[in-house]
Amino acid sequence: MIEMPADVVRQVRLSRRLTMSGLAELSQVPTSTISRIESGRIEPTVAMLTRIATAAGFRYEPVVTEAGSDQTFADTLQNLSEAGPSERERITNLLPVVSSTAPVTHRTGIRRFVLPGDLVSAMRLLQDQNQRPIVSGMEAVAESIDPVRSFIPIVYVDDPAQTKGFAPADRNAFQVMLLLQTTDNVRRWTRNDTEFAMVNRDWAWLDAMASPGRQGDIARGEYESSRPASHRMLPPPTKGFLQH
Repeated sequence: MIEMPADVVRQVRLSRRLTMSGLAELSQVPTSTISRIESGRIEPTVAMLTRIATAAGFRYEPVVTEAGSDQTFADTLQNLSEAGPSERERITNLLPVVSSTAPVTHRTGIRRFVLPGDLVSAMRLLQDQNQRPIVSGMEAVAESIDPVRSFIPIVYVDDPAQTKGFAPADRNAFQVMLLLQTTDNVRRWTRNDTEFAMVNRDWAWLDAMASPGRQGDIARGEYESSRPASHRMLPPPTKGFLQH
């Protein structure tokens, strides 16, 4: 159990692989304050700890736990949609940091299944079950699901627990598909102008970068490469955090 404020803030930050400045940016708490909390030089209030934990996608109760929520994604994209040019650049640069706040493997209701053949067939099977599938991850970034570009494709459905025709995936499965429960936030950022519904590109990037293991690291590298050189502020991580 985490009890000391310094341990709480440090664990929150390291669990998301954030720098002090990255956590400061998310929580709107000065970097110097983050540093002083972690070093034990100041005792933050419960409100301050709650603010820092919430910004990184945790709850402070006062033990830090996964929220399992995509709300930080939705809030960021809403801010992005309302921002002017300079603010849009700042928020766009922040997306790799934001992606760390909602790992896909910690989302509420997630299920891992063996991908039966190609993703097109899986999507049609889900459509036949009225699960209203929505593609995310690198496939939605590319606006195409053939060929599969991800190690682990990500698809939102109405109820992952009620899907049929998919075998549960163990750790030895060669090709895994993640089914996540569709939220109101996901529906808000879904486009339906392609053969299969897809989240918009910014949400797709967030999910891709929030994916486990090498998939997340590769997505971060590709996102960074897609940005103009003058806009690159956050170097991609060099070591995976979650393994699958």
